[in-house]
Amino acid sequence: MPVTMLRVRDPQRLLFAAFLLAMGLCGLWFGWKLPMGTAVRMGAGYMPKVLSVILLAFGVGLAAASLAVEGPRLERWAWRGLAIILASLCLFGLLVERAGLLVTTAVVILAATAAAPDRRWREAAIFAVVMAVFCTVVFRLLLGLPIPALP
Repeated sequence: MPVTMLRVRDPQRLLFAAFLLAMGLCGLWFGWKLPMGTAVRMGAGYMPKVLSVILLAFGVGLAAASLAVEGPRLERWAWRGLAIILASLCLFGLLVERAGLLVTTAVVILAATAAAPDRRWREAAIFAVVMAVFCTVVFRLLLGLPIPALP
């Protein structure tokens, strides 16, 4: 009986499937010890676990589809943009306790703007101010999270 090799027809879809599978596994790993609860009385781990299983299901589906459906080849990666986005996330973690949510949100949005090839700094500054105020109102005032609003 001849052995047939599986051929990846859509590498972009397969790569995104791998990303979803990794995120789903990370969600399960980090949320494993959190109490699940029930659908009526959800515990702290209910949503992370449910969303992680959904990510895993989509990842498996996309991986299977990448073997069946023809798609575009992988292009050259934009490492600069990815590095700036990851640095922005680290910047948020470093600043939020020290500078407050209002300042941190604006700084992170402006830093992430550097990842775009067509930087529009004036629009980014307006967006940063609007989002900083919005996030502060939602997370501090409406949700009452213990995040400092200002330094």
